[in-house]
Amino acid sequence: MNKPVQDAYEIYNTHQGDFAEDIKWHLGNGVVVSSAACFMLGFYCSRFDTTQCVPRDAADCFFITLCVGNMREALQTTYDTVKWVAYKRELRGDKRLRIETFEKFNKKIKWAV
Repeated sequence: MNKPVQDAYEIYNTHQGDFAEDIKWHLGNGVVVSSAACFMLGFYCSRFDTTQCVPRDAADCFFITLCVGNMREALQTTYDTVKWVAYKRELRGDKRLRIETFEKFNKKIKWAV
């Protein structure tokens, strides 16, 4: 198991999530990105309703469920497909939904890599 997957697994265990079920759901409905540098779960949605997964061609937003490691690499698969990205920082105690353009988000994560 690579480091990003191991870190994601530990996050799930710490917060009593079901890692296997979430991966299964994202494989069937969303996006799973895994490499030596990153691990990400996410899905396509409307920026007006980020709780509902929609087909990619009907989406204008990508919701990041979890991202560990190099975010820039993880998001390369979705960068040009929609204009908006949505996420929460619930694991850091902040439940606010954030929605911003990929361009703005990319500037934020530039320092993190």
